[in-house]
Amino acid sequence: MTEGGGSDGEQADGRAAAPSLAGLAGRLNPALLAAIRAGWPPILCAWFAWQTYQRISFFVDHNFPAGIDATIYYRGVVAWLHGANPWDAAVTVGGSAYHYAGSPVTTVILAPAALLNEDVFTAAWLGLTWLAAAWTLRRLKLPLWWLLFPPISEALFSANPQLIVLALILAERSWLAAIGTALKVYAFIPLAGEGRWRAILVSVGVNAATILVAPGLWLAYIKQFGDISNRLEFESIQGFSAFYFPELLAVTVVALAILALRDRAAAGWLAVPAAWPASQLHYSTMALPVMTPLLAFFLAVPVLRLPPEIILVEIVRRLVAPYVSAFLAARRTIPDRPGAGA
Repeated sequence: MTEGGGSDGEQADGRAAAPSLAGLAGRLNPALLAAIRAGWPPILCAWFAWQTYQRISFFVDHNFPAGIDATIYYRGVVAWLHGANPWDAAVTVGGSAYHYAGSPVTTVILAPAALLNEDVFTAAWLGLTWLAAAWTLRRLKLPLWWLLFPPISEALFSANPQLIVLALILAERSWLAAIGTALKVYAFIPLAGEGRWRAILVSVGVNAATILVAPGLWLAYIKQFGDISNRLEFESIQGFSAFYFPELLAVTVVALAILALRDRAAAGWLAVPAAWPASQLHYSTMALPVMTPLLAFFLAVPVLRLPPEIILVEIVRRLVAPYVSAFLAARRTIPDRPGAGA
């Protein structure tokens, strides 16, 4: 036998083995994907539970009252109705004051809260927050154990309006979306991402109407805006987003803009936790409509500046994945042909 003959035999063996290996890979891939899909829910549930336990334990150990954010909003609204400065209203915990920072629109729209006393309003708002969370999970077809997702559980503890705002947006009624933008102005961003222009038009009208209702409140807000923003930055420890970090913010904004060219809706839902100033952990609930298991895994961790970093990874994945899928699909459809081994 010649050396060349041995080489030809190896090539022939390679050609014979290649289809078998490809077939094995084809059988393994669906099985692997099925195993991953089956394994993610219990892993996420346990991860959420552990992170939530640590987060809520911190609040309880440091004497943060349940419904603290609802109480802050109530005190701000009542202060305004009694002729005081609403942005001086606060709740003090452990010697630290957490001040009201709502816009004039929020202050006006919550004015009926003054018909109740503080404890009743806080309890009622807590109940409404839980209902909004349950409805949102049902709307997004997520299991009930997602209530353990730390951004959700934190909002449930503090009664922050975020979960109610998310439910109002997802309800797909223009007038409900308008209430959402009145409670949190950043609600305009996912509305724009979804292309809900009628809802945006109605929301602009509702927001603008408060200028006629309370012009003095607006003037006071504009005058104090710098002080309110600086105090909010301090009390939020600069928040979880990239807003106060120019280099990270620039990269994040550019990445969101590129994503918007391909998927404007996803960019709209991800923009708030990634880039809104003084964001808190519960702001990450705004990403629920486009959530993936890996994104949820990291957004569950209460680490400052982690949301924009993991959202950048998610943006890259969304931009690259279609090309990778197309490449793999093309590779699978290339037929075996004689001489392929050579």
